[in-house]
Amino acid sequence: MMPNANPLLTLPDVGARYKQLRKAAGKTQTEVAAAAGLRQETLSRFETGASSDLSAGKLLRLLQVLDVEMEFVPATRRPNLNDLQQELRNASHGASGKP
Repeated sequence: MMPNANPLLTLPDVGARYKQLRKAAGKTQTEVAAAAGLRQETLSRFETGASSDLSAGKLLRLLQVLDVEMEFVPATRRPNLNDLQQELRNASHGASGKP
């Protein structure tokens, strides 16, 4: 069996990425949790990786609050235009020294 080049995404990985998106949107945990009908503690545990049992329904509500979607793609997919644009943005931020 060939090893997977892309390790599986874990719930703590998703939580950390969600935290980045929430902060980029300028929202607090309290605001997001209230809008999703969750306790702030639940959101905090999700974002820090302390919770490994967030239901799919809760995750979907959290995603809706920030108006983002999860995408399921094959691990061996080819880069698309969005990937290339993001890579260019990342490279330009690194070259300029600005976030």
